[in-house]
Amino acid sequence: MAAEKVFFHVDIDAFFASVEQLDNAEYRGKPVIVGGQSERGVVSTCSYEARKFGVHSAMPILQAKKLCPGGIFLRGRMNRYHEKSKEVMTIFKEFTPEVKQISVDEAFLNMTGMEKIFGAPKNSALLLKKTIKEKTGLTVSVGCAQNKYIAKIASGRSKPDGLFIVPAGEEIDFMKSLPLKDVWGVGGKTRERLIAAGLNSVAQIFNSSEHLLQSILGNASGSFLYRAVRGELYEIFNDDVKSHSISTERTFEHDLFSHAEIDDVMFYLASELMYRIFDEKVKGKTVSVKIRYNDFTTVSVQSSGSVVNDTQDLFERAKELFYKKFDNKTPIRLLGLCIMNVESDVPEAQTELFYSEKNIKKRKIEETMYALTKKEGKNILKPARLLKKDKDGIE
Repeated sequence: MAAEKVFFHVDIDAFFASVEQLDNAEYRGKPVIVGGQSERGVVSTCSYEARKFGVHSAMPILQAKKLCPGGIFLRGRMNRYHEKSKEVMTIFKEFTPEVKQISVDEAFLNMTGMEKIFGAPKNSALLLKKTIKEKTGLTVSVGCAQNKYIAKIASGRSKPDGLFIVPAGEEIDFMKSLPLKDVWGVGGKTRERLIAAGLNSVAQIFNSSEHLLQSILGNASGSFLYRAVRGELYEIFNDDVKSHSISTERTFEHDLFSHAEIDDVMFYLASELMYRIFDEKVKGKTVSVKIRYNDFTTVSVQSSGSVVNDTQDLFERAKELFYKKFDNKTPIRLLGLCIMNVESDVPEAQTELFYSEKNIKKRKIEETMYALTKKEGKNILKPARLLKKDKDGIE
């Protein structure tokens, strides 16, 4: 008899802001807002103290300053966040060999069968949380369920420093108990259309036919929601690339549409991936971008070329792919960036006769900068693009 599946979704609480509060005692207990500081800048992460004022991720910085004028506004330190992220991800691998990191601050852990080592899921989750707190100083929230979609929602039910377990067989009851705003993938515009149609709760949606939901939201959105309220979206976080890849993605509390905000987020994702590329000493030639619109339609686009050289190179390639695919009319719920078919790094000049000496130099400079910042744990040096982002948007 096959073991009952057990998945954890683990989310580091208010990650960037929590790292800043960890490193700076004077920030603790205060509203910390990490993001760009210019007119175009957007909030990347904010502490729970700031969220009480209505501040949220992807909100324009100017709006955040109006809502929370007493907030501590900081530019991001991606190298430091990556360092702390790696500490947490390393601990995950002590609990299960099957870890799927989906962004710098969250991952899925397949804990199926691990009860033989750690005991019941509750015991292993509590031990995981305790270990992370003791070793990194950070808190995490854990959701536990038989599939990743339910686990993802569960991790947000008792934040911060939470643990929420949905027992097998209780998925539908769990979904029915949720406020509509907590159904993952249902954005504000969708809620407005549902409420206008007289569907104000998950229970009412559950009792509606798929055909009715499609007539209100469209075929793709209606089918998505029909399955979502039943907790049946088993595949939603299972779109793994078969070959080895390094990826990250960001789901937004409020849909994105402006090109400036999208570019800011894309640069963050590119910066995060390049830190991981350098740290793991790998390389890759194939770049893939994933877009999930607010109507739940998900599209992806990829291309292969020369080895991805540095953050700016990855950012430009990702932007080109994105704008080839973006429909320019539908708000975006999620953005993902992936470098596929990665392999152990070998100096590219040895494998490509015409590989630019300028590119080799740029990569070496960024690798050196990464090594220095990793060693010192602070921003000693920054590439020109990061300096530009300090001025014009989020890092």
